[in-house]
Amino acid sequence: MHVLSFKPEVILYIYMASCIAVLIFNILYIFADKYSGKKRERSSLSFVGKITEQTELLMEGKEPDAAHFDEMFRGLKKAENLAAFEESMLEVRKREPEEFIDEYLKGMRGVFLRLTEVYRKRDMIEQAYFAYLVADLGIDKGRETFDGLMDFLMDMITVRDVNARENALRAFYSIGNKDAVLAVWRKLEDNEIYHSRKLLADGLLSFSGDRRELAELLFGHRTEFVTELVLPILQFIRFFSGDFREEFAALLSDPNEDKEIQLEAIRYFRKYPYEPVREILQNYVRYQEYVDWEFAAMAASALSSYPGEDTVLCLKEGLRASGWHVRLNCAEALIYGLGLSKTLLFDIYNGRDRYAREILNYVLEKEEIRRKDREEGQWHV
Repeated sequence: MHVLSFKPEVILYIYMASCIAVLIFNILYIFADKYSGKKRERSSLSFVGKITEQTELLMEGKEPDAAHFDEMFRGLKKAENLAAFEESMLEVRKREPEEFIDEYLKGMRGVFLRLTEVYRKRDMIEQAYFAYLVADLGIDKGRETFDGLMDFLMDMITVRDVNARENALRAFYSIGNKDAVLAVWRKLEDNEIYHSRKLLADGLLSFSGDRRELAELLFGHRTEFVTELVLPILQFIRFFSGDFREEFAALLSDPNEDKEIQLEAIRYFRKYPYEPVREILQNYVRYQEYVDWEFAAMAASALSSYPGEDTVLCLKEGLRASGWHVRLNCAEALIYGLGLSKTLLFDIYNGRDRYAREILNYVLEKEEIRRKDREEGQWHV
């Protein structure tokens, strides 16, 4: 059988040719990128001038030119011009009063409404950027009724692209319409789409409307949703409001409620103490051998917000729990949360429970290491 063979110099020539080809490609790419950047910069500068003209008309008490918005519609059909428009708005914001920029953007809403039919046919990356601009510029802020722009954003809620969905969600939060957000949650539920819990909770916090009204609305409809969609609602409420104590107490007392939801309720009561749940939290720790260890551990942490002799005795009992996390949280609640000194824990140190002593020593040693690290950091500064 004949075997093909290459001379070493032939292989060397092929390698050199490949290197030269890669070099030429990189050079061409650099020039193309630089040209594209300059082109976008020119577009951006032209937008700055045109937008400034319209804001000056507004400052004079006049209406913007209708022809300007027609021109912007034609220009923004190109995705690269969207980026130029974003940059130009950043530049104009540095120069012009905010109230007139907001007024100008109200006029641009009609342009974006027309552009939805254009970008509906584009690829997902361009749609995602379009939704991002709606959120970033507050194009639809304060809108109370659904129309083509919200419909376009709602369709993006069900796409598989997480980035596009997140941008559409951000746009709804920026609009500030609580009923629209409820509709989004229903859309997620109906299509069994479970977006990132953290992103959903953080997104709700960026809601531009009345957050209290939004919280009441979503909480009131929570039974429509699976746990994955209820939890970000509860987290959203925990991050900003202590006005839902009675509602969360009902969640904690309901024997048929989901475990994760009840754990979130315990977190809520750590941040917002509520006397009617003091005994419930203490009982989780006292009877930890009969309940899920997570309830006992979480309740131990929450009890750091409920000072009193009864809480101290309860947490000391918890130091004898069989679960390590329960003992740890009891020790941290006693030392960090309630601020008990070593002297006030004398009975534990001189008691017969070795595990209770060890967990206290562990927490105290950890705190000593943290204190030394802080002191060393300050010394170095």
